[in-house]
Amino acid sequence: MADYVSLAWDLAKDGVAIVTRGLEYNSTRESLEATVTDLSPVVEGIEDSLKRLDLPIGLKHVQELKKLLAKNTEAIGKLKIHWWNCVLAPWYQQKLQKEGANLERFASVQTQIHIFHLLTEILSVLSSKGPPSLAPPTNYAHKFADPLDERFPKFTVGLDGDSMQELKKNLLTGKEQVINLYGMPGSGKTTMAQKLCRDPQVQGKFKKNIFFETLGSQIEVDEAIQKLRDHGLAKYGENPVLLVLDDVWPRTENIVEMISLKHKDSRILVTSRTEMKAAGSRCLMKLLSDEDAEKLLRHFLPSSDIDLDPDTRQILLEVLERCKGLPLAIKSVGHELRGKGTVQALRQVQSKWSQGHSILDSHQDLLARLQDSVDESHREYFMDLGLFPEDEKIPITVLIDMWSELHHLNEPASLPAMAITQELIAMNLAADIKVRRMVGREDLDDYYNNYFLEQHDLFRELAIHMSKQGPLESRERLIIDMFGNQTNPPEWWPEQQQRVVAPTILSISTDQNMTPDWCNIQAAGTVVLILNLKTAEYTLPEFINEMENLKVLIVTNYKRCKTDLRSLEPLGSLLSLKRIRLQQVSIPSLCDLKNVHKLSLYMCDVKEAFENSSIDLSEAMPKLEDLSIEYCEDLVKLPTGLCNIVIMKNLTISGCNKFIRLHEEIGKLGNLELLRINNCANFEEMPESISELQSLTILDISYCRTLRKLPDKIGKMQI
Repeated sequence: MADYVSLAWDLAKDGVAIVTRGLEYNSTRESLEATVTDLSPVVEGIEDSLKRLDLPIGLKHVQELKKLLAKNTEAIGKLKIHWWNCVLAPWYQQKLQKEGANLERFASVQTQIHIFHLLTEILSVLSSKGPPSLAPPTNYAHKFADPLDERFPKFTVGLDGDSMQELKKNLLTGKEQVINLYGMPGSGKTTMAQKLCRDPQVQGKFKKNIFFETLGSQIEVDEAIQKLRDHGLAKYGENPVLLVLDDVWPRTENIVEMISLKHKDSRILVTSRTEMKAAGSRCLMKLLSDEDAEKLLRHFLPSSDIDLDPDTRQILLEVLERCKGLPLAIKSVGHELRGKGTVQALRQVQSKWSQGHSILDSHQDLLARLQDSVDESHREYFMDLGLFPEDEKIPITVLIDMWSELHHLNEPASLPAMAITQELIAMNLAADIKVRRMVGREDLDDYYNNYFLEQHDLFRELAIHMSKQGPLESRERLIIDMFGNQTNPPEWWPEQQQRVVAPTILSISTDQNMTPDWCNIQAAGTVVLILNLKTAEYTLPEFINEMENLKVLIVTNYKRCKTDLRSLEPLGSLLSLKRIRLQQVSIPSLCDLKNVHKLSLYMCDVKEAFENSSIDLSEAMPKLEDLSIEYCEDLVKLPTGLCNIVIMKNLTISGCNKFIRLHEEIGKLGNLELLRINNCANFEEMPESISELQSLTILDISYCRTLRKLPDKIGKMQI
């Protein structure tokens, strides 16, 4: 009996030991995985150094250590626990523990012996050559000879594509001395430049005469030139030199014109956030593809989580979607996830962002890098780009209307406004796109109605973040985004039902028919009102009646079907209102807009308002100087009284395929300077009275395929 009890006791102890080992599986695996991850790059670097120093005695030991690390990596990959093999956890734990012990013993005992052996060998070599002569320390820019340089990341993706090959070709066989790699901050320009400097072919050509100098935003040109002189760059005139100028800003880009490299094969590689016109060859640093972006984020996850289940991977892809391929953003999220449970951490990130939080709220390094890109002179204009919905095109004409009234731009306002947008584009703070472009038209008459801006999501979030700084009552811009939120106010909205004083610019995005009760606004001082809609019908908010200083109204519907704009009547009392732009809306009727100077209708339904209205346009809008009707599919004829607005200067009708002819009375518009009837597929006839427009300087009748005949006297016009 005692034997049975003893046997049972032994079995119980063995069972407890097995269960204990099973429970220790995760900690053993994670410990071994961390050890392998930390040691691998160090061992690689030591191997490179030993090869460079020609010390084969140490190489053999390092290669043995590499094999042992590889064996541990293989064990980590094979000995995985899933739901179907969880009973194997105790045995897998035992094997991993054994592998870890072997690695620890080799690294702690044998490595120390080999280090002692290696040191004696080095001392022996040095003693045979006599005492070493110590050269004075140099101040040369960093030469990429040291493979252990910690400034170069151990893991990179997306750097072996077309951009790398193009840059490498220009460095090795190209004719241009100055090469520019430009792109968004955090897109990997510096890393790509560093990788180029480490390329064996590049190092072979320049014999390691490779200088890397980071300039940044604070340095002056004279200071940068002196810095290069101090580094002794001029001494290398007889041999090819590669000079990398990293992070060059627009105000110092003329530095390349002041640097003289004597050898014809020398090259200057400049990385910058803006495209450098002085460079002979320019290359855009592209953002990561979806595949490379996922590789980069997965690098920060434990290897045990490589095989994500479909639901978790979907969350990961949604997180990556917000990063939009920007390596710096992906790394910021990766560092946040590191050391945490992958599934839970991903869900937390996704949850925060879905509630309206920005990645910039919790990643100060990313915020600082992006914010650094916006200089003070462009700050206000850049923040205006955050007034529009995510992933939507921003019409440049909207910016022209806004900036004309906010900044009192000189007429024609399109010229300085376009200069500003071009500067924003050059700094990679926005991208320009053109749709339905009529070749040659824009340069001829400043016609920018087919120009739009797009913005990377992170820069849009930056613009919004910058706009939200300071107390609510003192902000210059108030952005209220109610897309997908039917009833609840945003978190930052005052809890009490107090009236919020609206600033100079008010932007409201909504998919509701009416403004909710909580949106209680006092808007007497607002100059620009932007309404971004995603709804079938919409009623203007009640507080619009109080907007006594409103000068610009922008209403844009982003749904495919047009929004039924209930009534424009409340606008009749706004005597300061000068500019109105309506897009993708149905206009029920016209109303009195006594002081409106410019009316732009883009992709609107206008037939009911123009043909069924009893209002005479010359009485309703006596000060109208600029009327633009574009891509309004139901436009057949112009509203009654239009030709009696004798102060009108610009009339544009574009892309309206049902529009057939102009009124004969068009000749009354004696002050008309621009008449554009273009891209109207069924426009048939120009009236004879067109020849009476003595002030006309631009007549654009391009792309009207059915226009068969011109007035007989058109040749006598002084255009």
